Amino acid sequence: MAHLGIDTDQLAARSRVSLKTVQELVHNTTQRNRHALTLARLSRALELDPGHLRHLASTPIEAAITIELGKADLSPDLRTLFVTMLAKLNTELDQIRADYTTLKHQAAESAHPPKNEAAPADLDAAAP
Repeated sequence: MAHLGIDTDQLAARSRVSLKTVQELVHNTTQRNRHALTLARLSRALELDPGHLRHLASTPIEAAITIELGKADLSPDLRTLFVTMLAKLNTELDQIRADYTTLKHQAAESAHPPKNEAAPADLDAAAP
């Protein structure tokens, strides 16, 4: 998008993909398998081969990074260093997402206790 000088609104319009979907992908907020047509439309709108994003989506992250870095003019050692660092970051990001999901569920359960149990505030009010 930066190379083409477009924003998410323009990408959505060019690709005929909903703005919400484009934003989810750009900001990586929702993990799900995307329809091949969606990825092809986005690829074409980004002036890439129609199968480019689908290929990246189906390629393990380390392989995708290696493919993209293979296009860069880097020494093999530097390329390996980048792949290793990015793979570690991806692993840490996955753990952060898992922790966030756990905390979110715990917070939701605390806010809405089961109906057969009194909420903590109710217990405090009942104390003498």
